[in-house]
Amino acid sequence: MIDTTLAKRYAKALVEIGQANDALDKYGSDLTALTEIISESRDFREVLVSPVFTKDDKKRIARDILTKIGADPMVINFVNVLIDRKRINQLDGVEAAFRASVDEIRGITRGEVISAEDLEQSDLGRVTEALSKISGKKVLVTTKVDPFLIGGLVARVGDMVFDGTIRTQLNQLKESLKG
Repeated sequence: MIDTTLAKRYAKALVEIGQANDALDKYGSDLTALTEIISESRDFREVLVSPVFTKDDKKRIARDILTKIGADPMVINFVNVLIDRKRINQLDGVEAAFRASVDEIRGITRGEVISAEDLEQSDLGRVTEALSKISGKKVLVTTKVDPFLIGGLVARVGDMVFDGTIRTQLNQLKESLKG
């Protein structure tokens, strides 16, 4: 289970070091790569969390993998600290908190646009621009296709949800006709 308070504390420390070293992007990409490797490799994940392996074994294996992917030495040291303090199981939360902190520093927020079919780049650009104006921050969106929407789209940014689907519009029309 991820302890978000703890994950934020570790992420904050790495963000501060990353800012001082002008390496936020590198640290972020290294953390993301590591979390992806851990999620894809059950064996590696088991090594990191299993009490059967010593801390030195865990650090050696993690160092070898991180070196192969070209990770920054500071990230390797950071992972060693997580292993030493038995917090490596918090890595997913640390990575997410790190990304959120960097986004906040840069005035970026993340959103998701779900549509019935793939959006044209120009349409996605207009939606992204509108979401940026509403949120007051630069919005980076991921897209998803859900054919059950019939038409229209749903946009989520932070805790805001904008539902412009045909299904929602039909339901609103139905309710207004009942009235």
